[in-house]
Amino acid sequence: MRYKYTITEINKEPEEVQAMSYKKMLKSLLLRTPKFTGGMAYINKKGRKITRSFRDGRENTYGDNQYDYEKQNKSI
Repeated sequence: MRYKYTITEINKEPEEVQAMSYKKMLKSLLLRTPKFTGGMAYINKKGRKITRSFRDGRENTYGDNQYDYEKQNKSI
């Protein structure tokens, strides 16, 4: 496999997954857990560390932190 992805789901241990591309890793992740909430990190082909966050199975593109979302859900 080409890349190693560190996937961290909220309130669970981080796991390391290997895949050939980001799209293939994302597809396999969402097939396992469709409502995935957490984050993932990997090193791209240029050597830069990339982190992404997800909430309810969708990528968090608005800059909200997934940990703020976790705190909101605990108070409910």
